[in-house]
Amino acid sequence: MKRRVLWLMSLALTFVLTLSACSGNGGGSGNQAGGEGGGQAGGSGGKVEVRLTTWAGADEAKELQTILDELNEKSATYKIVQDSNPAEYDTRLITQLTGDSGPDLFWINAQRAAQFAAEGAMLDIAERLKGSSHDAAKLDDYYEASLGPFTHDGKIYGLPWIQQPVMLYANKALFDEAGASYPDKTWTWDQFIDAATKLTKDKTGKHPGEAGFDEKSVVQWGFTLNGWPPSQMFVWQNGGEVLTEDGKSPIDSKEATAAYKFYADLVNGPLTPSQQIIRDRGFDKMFRDGQVAMFMGGAADDLDSTVAGVQAFMVPAGRSGIHATFGDILGMGINAKTKHPDAAFDALLDLTDAIHHWKIMPPRKSLADLKTLQELHPEKAHSLEAIIASMEYARPYRYSAKYPEWDNVYSTQLMDPLINGGDDPEKLIPQVKSLLENAMK
Repeated sequence: MKRRVLWLMSLALTFVLTLSACSGNGGGSGNQAGGEGGGQAGGSGGKVEVRLTTWAGADEAKELQTILDELNEKSATYKIVQDSNPAEYDTRLITQLTGDSGPDLFWINAQRAAQFAAEGAMLDIAERLKGSSHDAAKLDDYYEASLGPFTHDGKIYGLPWIQQPVMLYANKALFDEAGASYPDKTWTWDQFIDAATKLTKDKTGKHPGEAGFDEKSVVQWGFTLNGWPPSQMFVWQNGGEVLTEDGKSPIDSKEATAAYKFYADLVNGPLTPSQQIIRDRGFDKMFRDGQVAMFMGGAADDLDSTVAGVQAFMVPAGRSGIHATFGDILGMGINAKTKHPDAAFDALLDLTDAIHHWKIMPPRKSLADLKTLQELHPEKAHSLEAIIASMEYARPYRYSAKYPEWDNVYSTQLMDPLINGGDDPEKLIPQVKSLLENAMK
């Protein structure tokens, strides 16, 4: 229901923006050089108030405010005022953008960035970036995948401030106890399954495949999944694709089918807890409590800094050695209707750069340096080499204006029956393929 409401609100956003364009509202034109007059605080010599909307919770908002205070003190042109509230963030942002009193800057995930860029809700900053010498404006320094969601028809509508690849977190104490080797870059699905088998045991200490193993009395599982990690990355690892540039969904290819079968076998097999157990005990909590030995989470997760003996490694490659992982991309855009495009752009660059030095993993190659990251994130020092290596293989979904509808079908018609219904992917795939492709038309 939530997905449907957001889709309808997105349609409303498209309609309102179309009307604004037809009426000649040029307040947020990407080529506007001025436009700051009349709205400055304190007259011509004062700072412009730039309103920033984010999904930051209380602790994150407090850390962010420290950064904003420093930027505001240094800036002669803007004062950033944050409005942070994670509750129903997408719904609230869409409502704000359909009106004339929305924020000047806003945080946005990759999916919404691609959608809003196509719908004209964000300011085109391509020409401004070309004319800037700011470190955060150097597009060739960004990982190519991180800029994709913010680019549409040759224009650029925002900048990413994080690209965190999915990592394999391992409890090394449990590996040592089982006599299993730690993950490394040579791991494929086969080594992963072998380790997960050694790390899964029932109350008598027996492992899957051993005589007398009792699947109903497992006390420690090798791995866990509940729709996360994304099934798409397993398809990529097997040389398949779920969505092509021309809107096709080749989920029925032999590569994709085999990946879904692998995923389904993990969900339904003894190496992972049942979905009911996960709901009862908590997904990542089971890993924190030592009931699960391996967990896939984002590079920014704190599992390796708050749980003793845990380290992040690259996720396994497919059986043919293809490395791929999902890269979660978050960023920031400027409201196309802002009355202060120049000040908002200055604030965008300064804040983006500041977040690059705050969050992990920054989407800039110049910051993907082991020594630099060790200084910025000493608590994750033991995981950084694997995180840096994973950036080369991290990729986002193929976002577009129609992606939300495609994703709704993918989640409800394919993954939910596979994960929660125990359905056979080979039977689901022919039914879902046409629905996915129709969603992109």
